[in-house]
Formats: sequence, structure tokens, C-alpha cells
Amino acid sequence: MTRFFHFWGRALAYIRRNPTMASMTVSTVAVVFLVLGVFALIGHNLGMLADRLSRGLRLSVYIEDNSTSEQREEIHSRLNSCSFIQSVQFVDANQARLRFREQFGSDASVLDGLGENLLPESFEVTFTPGEQHSHLIENLARELARLDGVEDVQYGRSWRGKFMKLMKTVRLLGAGVGFLLCLAALFVISNTIRLSIYARQEEIEILKLVGASDSFVKVPFYLEGITIGALGAGLGLVLTWLLFVGVMPGLLAVSDLGRGGPEIIFLPTIVVLVMTFGGALLGFLGTMTSLWRHLKT
Repeated sequence: MTRFFHFWGRALAYIRRNPTMASMTVSTVAVVFLVLGVFALIGHNLGMLADRLSRGLRLSVYIEDNSTSEQREEIHSRLNSCSFIQSVQFVDANQARLRFREQFGSDASVLDGLGENLLPESFEVTFTPGEQHSHLIENLARELARLDGVEDVQYGRSWRGKFMKLMKTVRLLGAGVGFLLCLAALFVISNTIRLSIYARQEEIEILKLVGASDSFVKVPFYLEGITIGALGAGLGLVLTWLLFVGVMPGLLAVSDLGRGGPEIIFLPTIVVLVMTFGGALLGFLGTMTSLWRHLKT
């Protein structure tokens, strides 16, 4: 342990000797993790929203006015036979009318004078949570639409498909941009360590002459790179949090999401820790690349 703290002290001393270069490198890594943090924040909240929408997804099977009781029983039996269906509720015309009035308030007056049975009866279906049900729901909707007595089947296929495409696009864009930025950070860290090696070339040669081992020479450089990477990642995540705290209240106010809308939260602790470790890993890899090219002891 004493040996480790000795190496760590030497690494910190190397950083203090060239604060300008270290600060620039930390800032570069911070920008990388700021961008990664923003994409991670968007992806995390979109994922939570998708989960909530999946749990709240409903399928409505509208019944023809002249359908027979046998046809309705067949529809009901088919719905009850699906293991991924959580509940099935029959909504008659009166219930549909009451729901319409509750949802639209004063605008529901458009129904006045149009008759009591204007809105069709239906079966409302809720599903057990799980993204794996998507194709099953689509197949079920097609099958139900072909049954006698069914007027229409609706389950939000259009918006659901668009939302899933949006999530996929954000994830792919984040992965692509993140990969390119990580390569740039790796290059910057590697060059920083390379300059550090050149600045201490005489010191390294003296250490080798007095019998210092390869690990004694290299470990402080690794710790320097890891420290720079971790500090940059931590700073980037702090900037992401400040951006989240500063921008989110205004965004919620403008979009009205704050009133009854989905909750928008910051990244979970485990994600923050993993990203910080990722910064340290970038520092380690950048150092390894530089040592392999410029310090072959």
C-alpha cells in the first residue's frame, strides 16, 4: 500500500508540474462526457417513458351494433385465451358516453341531440408489461379485426412505431457520436502522456541507470492517465447535472410536461459510476498506447 501511495504521489506531482496541459486534457475529456451524459440522459428518460407507455398500452375492440351475443362471446373468449393480456373490460354505450363526457368536459356537448347509442360498445384490453409483446399485440389485432362482429381494432400502432424508431435513432446517434468522441479523448490523453514522457526523459534515464524496474517507471504514468480520465469524466457528469438542473425547469414550464406529464429524472447512480470508470479506462488505454510507442523500456 505504501508503494501504491508513492506511485500516486509521483503521478500527482507530474500533473502539478504541467497544469496547463493537464487542465486542457481534463477539459477535453469533460466535453466528451458532457455529450455522452446528455445522450445517456435522453436515452434513459425515453426508456422510462417507453416502459410507462408499454404498461399503459390499451387495445380497444369496437363491436358492430348488429353483432350477436355469440359473436361477442367468441371475441371475449379469444381475448381471455392470451397469456400476455392482463385484463379485459366490456364497455357498453352508456359507459362510453360517460367516459367521453369526463374526458372532454364542456366540449362533450357535441354529443347532445345525437342519440344515446352514438358511441360503439367495445372490449378494452390491458397487457402485462414487456416489450416482447409488441409483435404479439400486432398479430392479435389483425386476428381480431377478421372476426365477425368486430367493427374496428385500435391500439396506437402508428405512434408506438414512431416512438420506437425515435428511441433507436437516439441510441444509434449517441453510440456513433460517443465512439468518435472517445477516440478523440483517447488521442488527447495519449499525447498528454507522451509530452509528459518527453519532459521527464532525463529523470527516466536516471531511474533506469540506478536499477529501477519497468513497473516503477511506468506505473506513475498509468496513474496520471487514469486520474486525468476520471477527473474529466467526473467534471463532464457534473456539467451534465448542472445543465439538467438549469434547463429542465424551463423546459417543463414551456412544454407543460410538469403538470401530470412523465417525470424526467437524472441518470441513476450506477450509470454515473460506470461512466466515471469509463473515463478512468480511457486514461488507462491512452497511457498504454503512449507508453507502448514512446517508452519501450
